[in-house]
Amino acid sequence: MYSFISTRDISELHNAYKALYGQDLDKKWNKHVVLCPDLAGAMLSGMTAKKLLTAEFRVLVNVYFHYKNYVNGMTEARRDAVNAAAQAVFTYKSYSTKIAQFLLNPDNKYEIHNCIYCDMEKISSFDHKRKKVRRFETEHVLDKGDCPLVALSLHNFVPACGHCNGPSVKGVRTIGDTIEEIKHLSPTNPSYDFWHKVLFVVNPITDAITDIKREDHPDHYEIDFRYKDTSYSKFTELFGLKSRYQEDCLKKALQLLDKKDRFTPKMLSDLANLYKKTPEEVYEDEFRVETDRREHEIYRKMKEDLMGLTELK
Repeated sequence: MYSFISTRDISELHNAYKALYGQDLDKKWNKHVVLCPDLAGAMLSGMTAKKLLTAEFRVLVNVYFHYKNYVNGMTEARRDAVNAAAQAVFTYKSYSTKIAQFLLNPDNKYEIHNCIYCDMEKISSFDHKRKKVRRFETEHVLDKGDCPLVALSLHNFVPACGHCNGPSVKGVRTIGDTIEEIKHLSPTNPSYDFWHKVLFVVNPITDAITDIKREDHPDHYEIDFRYKDTSYSKFTELFGLKSRYQEDCLKKALQLLDKKDRFTPKMLSDLANLYKKTPEEVYEDEFRVETDRREHEIYRKMKEDLMGLTELK
């Protein structure tokens, strides 16, 4: 739902990330190629272990599919040997804490507030006993079990809530089915733009809508999406966003729409005169749009969409 791209100078960011890895990954790779000669063919032509650390996401997708196609043509024993050798080079478990700390480091200029995928849970860190405690899980967009080569790749990481990262939601699945969809739908890809390609909407699900106050009849409505780019439906379906928002947010959505109807321009003007404020100040007091943006409130995308503040592009 949110893009996850650092605003730090890209060369500085990549150099800082590579500095986490004291040993030369290329030497480690070559060592394990000697131990397992089949490992050599698992690497995409022109790519190296060190380059994988900071390769662009679209390149990682090519690496991922090359690896899967390569090992899937092997016997089980050879495939297991290649997987084990690759995992010995790209040991995520050894670096997982350092990676999370890198993403949290303000010098690296990442925005981590709510779950990048769903915007339903706060995942920002908090202070406890003089330490920063993180609430997010470092999710691999491309599963490291399917392709250990991308286990340490910076642009394969997305901070997510436990629900989105769990086996019953995303698990090991890719976001999209085709190579181009997978490249396009990752929050770490600069082309990703869920915010302006998808709108939250509330639709009636019965022809007999007679009530004016929506919130009194939630069974008459459902939360759904309108797409400028239909490929994003793969994203909403994978993360179960329709059912999750329907369960958690329908009442809030209906209350918001009812309130929006009540606060007409005339009412805002009348209240402004009454309280010696501008209509814009009254609007902000009632709907907290700028406050929610500043405080990174959850469900902000849904709220702004329903208020008509988002433009599909």
